[in-house]
Amino acid sequence: MILKEKCGHMIEDKFAPWKHVPDNTVVALTIGDDKEDSINDIIVDFNRNIKRDWFNDHAYYCLPLTIANQYGFGIRSTATFDIIWNGGEGIYDTELRMLEPSPNNYQNFDTHFGSGIVTIQNGFSLHTPKGVNLMTMNPTNMFIDGLTNMNGIIETDNIKRDFTFNIKVTRPHHLIRINKGDIISAFLPIQRYFADPYVVKSAKEVTSDEFIEHIRQAGRDFATERQGPDREKPHESGRRYFNGEDVYGCPFHDHQKRFSKKPK
Repeated sequence: MILKEKCGHMIEDKFAPWKHVPDNTVVALTIGDDKEDSINDIIVDFNRNIKRDWFNDHAYYCLPLTIANQYGFGIRSTATFDIIWNGGEGIYDTELRMLEPSPNNYQNFDTHFGSGIVTIQNGFSLHTPKGVNLMTMNPTNMFIDGLTNMNGIIETDNIKRDFTFNIKVTRPHHLIRINKGDIISAFLPIQRYFADPYVVKSAKEVTSDEFIEHIRQAGRDFATERQGPDREKPHESGRRYFNGEDVYGCPFHDHQKRFSKKPK
C-alpha cells in the first residue's frame, strides 16, 4: 500500500522496486507466468562471453576488446523478420516483413516512432537495486549492417513498467534480415550520477611537469618497444597491457584480466 499525506506526496511505497531487488542483480519480471521462459530465450549474459564471430586470432590478444565483450546483457530476437526503410519519417515508411513470429508473443516489434526506428517490446520489465540505472546500447563489438541501437538511460530502480529497446535503420532502401537468435540490443547497469561530475582538463591544469614528462617518455619508450622487440613476438604483441604492467615493468593497480564468476 502507498501511504500519502494530505498534500498528496508519497511518504512510503513498500512496492518500490529497489526495495525488492538484491544487490548486483537485475530482476526480470514477466507480464504473466506464461512468459517465464522468455527471460532465458531473450536475455544473454555477456559475462565470460569473450567470443565474437568476426574476430580474428589477433583481436583476442587485445585485452580491452575482450573485457568490453563481457560488459552487460544482450537481447536476442525470438523472431525472424526483414526490415526495409524508404528514408521517410512516417510510421509506414518502415516495413517489417515477419517471416517467423515470436513464440507465445514473447516479443513485439513495431515502427510507431517512424524515422526508421524499430521498437522491441519484451514480455517482461527489468528492475535494479537502489540508485542503479540501465543503459540501452549496442551489444559490444557486435554489428548488424544497417542498424544501430538508440541509447537510453532508465531509472529501473523506480519504474513499475517495462521499457522498449529501439533500433535505428541507418541505410535507406537496404533490406536487413534479423534471424531468430540474433543479438539485436543490449543493456548495461550503471550507477546513477556516476558519470555526471566528470570533466576533461589539460594535464597542465591539474598535474605536475614531472608527471607529464614521465608519461610522455613512457609513451615514446613503448612506441620504440612496439617497433622493435615486439615485432618478433607472437602477433607482434609484447602483452604489456595484458600482463598489467607499464613499459618499465611497473605493475598496474587492481588490474583486471578477466571477469569474475557470478554467484549462482
